[in-house]
Amino acid sequence: MSKEKMDISKVLAILAQPKETPAPLVHVERLRLEVPYITRERKVDVRAVHVVMPEAAARPMPLIYVPHYEMGEDSLELRDYLAKGWAVACPAEFSDNYNGSLTDDDLVFNNAVLYTLRHRTQFDRKRIILVGGSAGGYMSLMLSGLQLGHCASIANGPITNVYFNFHYYFNKANALNLQALARILAEKETQGTQVGRSPNEQDEKAENRALDMLKNLSGVPIPFLAGLAGLFAPIGDNFPDKEDTQRWVALSPVGLADCFCSPVMVNHCTSDVLVPVDQISKRFTYAKPGDSLPEDFDARLPETFPGKLKYSLEECLPQADTRTECFKVPEEETSCNLPYDKSKRFNLNIFDDGPIEGYGTHSSRMNAGRRFDVPYLEEMFEKTSAKTCILTPAMLKRLLLRYQGKSIALPAHIGVDDSIYGSLTVYQKEVAEELSDWTDIHGKEALVDIFEEMMKSEADPTCRASLQETMKELGASEGGL
Repeated sequence: MSKEKMDISKVLAILAQPKETPAPLVHVERLRLEVPYITRERKVDVRAVHVVMPEAAARPMPLIYVPHYEMGEDSLELRDYLAKGWAVACPAEFSDNYNGSLTDDDLVFNNAVLYTLRHRTQFDRKRIILVGGSAGGYMSLMLSGLQLGHCASIANGPITNVYFNFHYYFNKANALNLQALARILAEKETQGTQVGRSPNEQDEKAENRALDMLKNLSGVPIPFLAGLAGLFAPIGDNFPDKEDTQRWVALSPVGLADCFCSPVMVNHCTSDVLVPVDQISKRFTYAKPGDSLPEDFDARLPETFPGKLKYSLEECLPQADTRTECFKVPEEETSCNLPYDKSKRFNLNIFDDGPIEGYGTHSSRMNAGRRFDVPYLEEMFEKTSAKTCILTPAMLKRLLLRYQGKSIALPAHIGVDDSIYGSLTVYQKEVAEELSDWTDIHGKEALVDIFEEMMKSEADPTCRASLQETMKELGASEGGL
């Protein structure tokens, strides 16, 4: 498929094919949680979380949290998890507006959800795993770099560099689309026709309206990106100073890679045109795109980017503890278990399905088959966070800074509502609990050793003094270390 230019109408035909609807879930218990959090505008907002639990499962039970996106009850993955006796939670009633707040309010909300789930007696707080895809994959990795207590995470097609993906690449791809769209509109005007839907089409179902929109975009080089990019455009408002490298790094998984305390699996396709694979690993990006895109269209991560923003995720992870492997995707539909090396904490699976194609999404292939994550999840749940979670000096520093109210990713609010996630009071409680849980397992001496290692790399005397003071405060606090 990658060697020929595919008509977008073929893709639409595949998407429009009716899918077999799974039977309704049985023998499950459903739970709806209302999770409050403080927004960037210093207002208290409440969003819902949907939880599905097997009725017969022993409690407290393992929990899969699917961040950012909503997982429908027709999901095959959901049924895989429930069959194992695991509970599954995800945000409810997802709105496209949440994509635009991915790096601010949505990030705070998903941290608030994880904090809330940890305190529910139905779930084993030592057996919580994050599984997300695309923007949800980004959120899984961000939670991995901000939270200490879960036992593993899986990120499928994740954004690991928001500066590259949203500020640089989306703008570059949109410029290509706009050039083509301008030509299309000019041709339509010359022909005396109008672009748009007829009044009758306005009454069609939402799915058909979406397909019609894509048909109108069929002449642009990257139609699916054209339909999605606008949803993420508000992210730019969270970066008023586009040269603020520190902020881009703090809100990108590549900037938090040294904070990953629990095992991480990443699964990514080489043909991903929405989230180019170069930000995961630079070793498997095709030199040229497929025939559906201009030959000079480059989806590589520029080496001229500042600081950590020029590195792939692979380059930011510890080499000795990282396995990266590329697999050729078979031409026929083939299902398989996701591979991993149990001796490595970080497993990056790159699936070679050809170069990026304009008609693709996270893959240009519609018939790749399923890749099962259950074996990996089973092993992580068996180990629990008591064995999988390794506190790093970088994570310890990040937690101490959050306790001080100095986190860029999770800004602390004072004087709004001290009982709500997003307040300095709750952040301090969260940090004290996480470090206390870790110390109960590994011992206070281990924590002191990590703190001393962290202090060796801190050159700022003012920062050193404040970190030392915070550690003393945590040690003396009720329920602390």
